[in-house]
Amino acid sequence: MWLFKKKEKKDLENLIKKNTIAFNSAIFVIGSLISALSFNLFCVPYSFVSGGLGGISIILNDVFSINPTIVMVIGNAIFIIISLFVLGLKESLMSIVGAIVYTAFVYFTEDIPYLINFSFDNILLYVIAAGFGFGFGESLIYKSGFNSGGTSILALVLQKLIKQPLGVILRYIGFTIVILGGFTFGYTAIMYSIIITTISSSLVDKFLIGISSSKTFYIQTSKKDEVEDFIIKHIESGITELDSSGAFSHKKKKMIMCVVPTDKYALLRNSIKEIDPEAFIVVSDCYEVLGGTKRKKLLFED
Repeated sequence: MWLFKKKEKKDLENLIKKNTIAFNSAIFVIGSLISALSFNLFCVPYSFVSGGLGGISIILNDVFSINPTIVMVIGNAIFIIISLFVLGLKESLMSIVGAIVYTAFVYFTEDIPYLINFSFDNILLYVIAAGFGFGFGESLIYKSGFNSGGTSILALVLQKLIKQPLGVILRYIGFTIVILGGFTFGYTAIMYSIIITTISSSLVDKFLIGISSSKTFYIQTSKKDEVEDFIIKHIESGITELDSSGAFSHKKKKMIMCVVPTDKYALLRNSIKEIDPEAFIVVSDCYEVLGGTKRKKLLFED
């Protein structure tokens, strides 16, 4: 039986990574491939500017005839260098891996339109297909804990500097790029881009990531002390204990309630299941957090 209290932080993190890295890596690779295929099948041939570095590359390809892959390589290199200076290597690592893998898939699939020829009767069907392709691919990428690089890296850097929710920053960046695409390709292109972005972001937000910057966890576990210890020390969040009882068993128990940033959702979920595989967990979106216990007020020994 694994005793959580005897595990150091590093041991726990290594155990969690060992149990999840293969699955998450596979999900990330599949998501990156789907997104790259959507980009080369729909966005490049029809000049759909869906936001992100891919949208910038399509604009520059039209204006200066620069290969989109080259723009992605240069753009990612610039963003990664900025990220290393602002965020450091540890916080930039997942973005670096994501940028390399996604850009590689874009490069290796850039000739795919010549091999697969879609013949939809209406251009809106291409727009919808692009939205669903990007949405599904990005959902898998974010679910795995990675990102596809590009403006996602820029958004992480800006989040560190201006302290705004990541989703809000990404939307502002995407909106700016879509407007630039409108100046290049016309107002009709803006409408197509808005449809693609709306579909893809809805898939990511509603089905996989959630539309909030925080998550509320309700946890009922027989290893309450171990779970609380992990939340306080490693997630760096305050905890509220709620009295609860089973309607059938009538057994009284303590339920743990805590609010954590969305980017720590997967770590906490996986950690709880590692500590107590039988734990009962309910997770919901949290739209606003006011007050509460701040990090500097948490008293514990490192």
